[in-house]
Amino acid sequence: MLPEDNNSEKSIYSQQIKNAAEIGQHSVLMKQKERQLRKKKKKLSQWKTFLRFVLFVSLLTCIYFLVTLPGWYLKNDAFSKPDGQTVEIINNKLIPSNILYNSLRELRVYHIPIFFMPVSPIKHELYKNNAIKSVYIRRYGFPARIQIIIRERIPMVVIKPDINQRPVAYATTDNVVVTNKNFMRFAQSDSTLKIITKNPEFRKDWTIEKIRYIDKIAKTVETYSKEKVQYVDMRNPNDVYIKIDSANIRLGVLDSSVFERIKRIYTILPQLDNVDEKIKYVDLSWDKVNYLKIQQEEQKTDKKEQ
Repeated sequence: MLPEDNNSEKSIYSQQIKNAAEIGQHSVLMKQKERQLRKKKKKLSQWKTFLRFVLFVSLLTCIYFLVTLPGWYLKNDAFSKPDGQTVEIINNKLIPSNILYNSLRELRVYHIPIFFMPVSPIKHELYKNNAIKSVYIRRYGFPARIQIIIRERIPMVVIKPDINQRPVAYATTDNVVVTNKNFMRFAQSDSTLKIITKNPEFRKDWTIEKIRYIDKIAKTVETYSKEKVQYVDMRNPNDVYIKIDSANIRLGVLDSSVFERIKRIYTILPQLDNVDEKIKYVDLSWDKVNYLKIQQEEQKTDKKEQ
């Protein structure tokens, strides 16, 4: 082998060793950098975990102090000492507010935030009053308060012992009879039918079916007379009168023929203006025969009308 070849091989070998040394040194540096990077990531992860813990504790603390603020809690005497603001009742027209407040006096106030407070006990107490159809409850915070929205049953018929006296009961459009005397002040209106009865103790005899039947008779009278029925006089159940704007109508017994007798009204009313005497009532209690009861100052006579 020539000396030049030996030198060339040595040079190549030396270069390989040098390259290997450089690669090894670079590998060591890379591993050191990777080790340092892993340490930094580990420390950063630990810091993140610590910060998460601090934030979690801080959040729980804030929630605790927020939840314990007095603005979330209803006052302990909200029901026992109503002020009309902490517990507000609205939309009641027939039932006085003091009666509704009194029905809630025994309710317990739970020491929980207002939005978690159960409302079913409130509704349970109010629904004991059959004049109430539905109850809606709104809850507010800061300050904690509730608003009770009452939806009352609509009176259809009022029953009273005299036309000028306050009703003793009323029947609603959804077939409920209300007898609580405290609710009668505003029960009657222009749209309610008035029934006069001699005996106000009607709970056994006066059913919703009977009231509906009388209301049907009154509506039939309005249909054929084209006038508003002012009241139905049932103080004598066997001799019933109905008062309309222009006359008093005697129906007598409310038997199966009453609707046929009512149909004759439209032929009689136009002739009343031709009668000079003062008419006491139009008698429709007879089948196929109409009578006008004439009232004079000195005497009363019956005048038969064809």
